[in-house]
Amino acid sequence: MDIRAFRERVNLLIYNSKTLVLGIVSTLHMLVSILSIGALIYYYGFPLTLEEKHEAFGWLQYSFTFYILRFIIKIIFEFDVPKFLKENRFEGIVLGLLALEGIFYNITGSFIIEPIFTSIGFTSFGDFSMIFVQIFIFILVLTNIIKQKKFKPWTKIHPGWLFTISIGSLTVIGAGLLLLPEMSKGGVSVIDAFFTSMSAVSVTGLTTFDISELLTMKGQIVLMFLMKLGGLNTIAFGALMLVVAKFGVGIKYHEVIEDFMNEDTIMNANSMLAKIIIWATSIEIIGSILLYLGMGNKGVFADEGMRFFHAVFHGISGFNNAGLSSLSGGMMHPDVLHNTFVHTVVLILFFLGGFGMIYVFDLFEISRLRERMRHPWKKIDFGTQVSLYFTIGLLLLGAIVFFIFEYNNTLTHKSFGADVISAFYMSMTTRNAGFNVVDVANLSMPVIIIFLFLMFVGASSGSAGGGIRTSTFAVIWASVLSTIRGKKNTELFKRTIDPEVVTKAYAIMMFFVVGNIVGPFALSITEAEAIELGKFDLLDLLFEHVSAASTVGLSTGITSQLSGAGKTILIIAMFIGRVGTLTLAYLISKRVISRNYKYPTGHTMIG
Repeated sequence: MDIRAFRERVNLLIYNSKTLVLGIVSTLHMLVSILSIGALIYYYGFPLTLEEKHEAFGWLQYSFTFYILRFIIKIIFEFDVPKFLKENRFEGIVLGLLALEGIFYNITGSFIIEPIFTSIGFTSFGDFSMIFVQIFIFILVLTNIIKQKKFKPWTKIHPGWLFTISIGSLTVIGAGLLLLPEMSKGGVSVIDAFFTSMSAVSVTGLTTFDISELLTMKGQIVLMFLMKLGGLNTIAFGALMLVVAKFGVGIKYHEVIEDFMNEDTIMNANSMLAKIIIWATSIEIIGSILLYLGMGNKGVFADEGMRFFHAVFHGISGFNNAGLSSLSGGMMHPDVLHNTFVHTVVLILFFLGGFGMIYVFDLFEISRLRERMRHPWKKIDFGTQVSLYFTIGLLLLGAIVFFIFEYNNTLTHKSFGADVISAFYMSMTTRNAGFNVVDVANLSMPVIIIFLFLMFVGASSGSAGGGIRTSTFAVIWASVLSTIRGKKNTELFKRTIDPEVVTKAYAIMMFFVVGNIVGPFALSITEAEAIELGKFDLLDLLFEHVSAASTVGLSTGITSQLSGAGKTILIIAMFIGRVGTLTLAYLISKRVISRNYKYPTGHTMIG
């Protein structure tokens, strides 16, 4: 009897029990996953004795064993094993590595990758590798849930609600983790935990305390993952939504999804999601390597392990435009303040993260570059043109104004070349990132005003940045020029802009303007006493709120001095800025029963 015949006989014998066994395994899978995550939180979040750590670690080992056995059981019940392995190759690879790690750990007492990192000074990598393994397992849990179509009812929910819920959930989970005893040195207040978590998830960068001083490395790792998930959630949400929905989202919701994705990419959601994740992670890895090489080996970077950690933290924070730093004082830390190479790398990460992944693909994907070389008449997409030209224009505007007015102010102790890089750096960071290399509180008034404008405009659509977005500003700019020139249609780069797009652009700007009037108004009430005492003025509050609402993260230094109510206002501003004013407008607006009507024409004087 050959193997194929033997397998068929076995499958026939166990077929009747397949539903029952796999049902039990599936139930146990969810239970074990929940308990494993709980054990992980217990293991890393609380001060434990050696015995308690051993017990928690033992449970994690048992959970790994269960995941491997579960995969084997599924193979046993499959008729077409090669097909099953092909469809579940990601899970198979992860579990194979997991099995090797388990065998290696039980033989040597350490993980396979641990000696490599120990050799460069990262002596505690063994603990952190457990976190990475658990994250892989968590991804597998989500993958299996999606495959089982348990998310199907969620596809009927408005995409805006899904995005809002995901941002809110990540923030709550992040705040809960930051409140754990082992995440900080001396504890974090509830309001500060929520503020910091929202700042990381919304990739803003405002903080109420010095991250490097108050948070332990575990707490900083939590922030790192919140930044990664928050940024990825923003730039890949449209593709993720369509993958989960299996194209089950109604046509009425497509215009909302198009706010997260380019319309042309909707039918390629599966490949687009994978491409976004791969490209984003690759850029972060390359950026982290360059930062590691550029940071040197002096000061806080003398320890190779800490140098590696700081490089990864800033690589993720830079690309996701988060503006959070594991260094005291951020980019103004003495060991990086005059490091132009590090500034340049971070500047490039800012640009790529704030440019929009769809546009990055159009500019830098090899196949598109070759196509444009073969056919010189082919140009980059219209959306890419808008994002690229207006990004460069705003970058130049900010850099020139900053250089002129700060040359004899905050740039006095730098060389000319360093001044130029700092000018471009501050212009870029003002639009989306929040990493400053000069003291914002000492900036001249013209620069403060132009920075308010740049923060208001923000980054490009489909990016990790905030603001009204460059595309919105471009459409409004084109509309104004067309009106001035007496043109009937709004035109931009020899293209006619749809009137609905123009209306949407003005709506976004109006919501943003109103939000940045209401927010500072509320702050002027909650911080009235501090204003009277001269701690800060109304311009400081306006700058702080615009920075929060645009998810930029620059501050004149008043964040930690705000009252609890003031911090709450900024949390709301960061939340709305991340979710998007137009998305919230879609959610709270009343649905019209019909659009097939028109009121009589009205006329009023304008201007």
